[in-house]
Amino acid sequence: MGFLMQSTPLITTNSADPRDMGAASGAASLVRTIGGSLGVAMLGAVFTARLAGADTRLTPAQLRALPASVRESFAAAVTSGLHGVLLGTAVPAALAFAAAWFVREIPLRTEPKGASSPEASPSPHRPAADRPAPRPS
Repeated sequence: MGFLMQSTPLITTNSADPRDMGAASGAASLVRTIGGSLGVAMLGAVFTARLAGADTRLTPAQLRALPASVRESFAAAVTSGLHGVLLGTAVPAALAFAAAWFVREIPLRTEPKGASSPEASPSPHRPAADRPAPRPS
């Protein structure tokens, strides 16, 4: 997913008209922020569900005071929760990697969309190259 984090805003702003670039980049940021929030919430739920039976209100000092068998059970629950988070992260990462292969390669534009070269249509405010600029009177 990290590979798409930098190219997505570039693709978005390159595909939008200049007057829509702010809205396009804002929408991309909003979608990315919502996706990150939902991802953290879902993975937190997976981690918490895997901690079934473990007292999650223990402080490190309280945990050290418990018998070794209880500490090992708590460590196993935390390990199980992290294993679920790892698996829950691997699936979207694989999907994002597969989706990256379908992103079309489009050369970046060097001038704003809709703008033409100055040689093709001279600006009314700019004199033609073959005659001198008029002097103000």
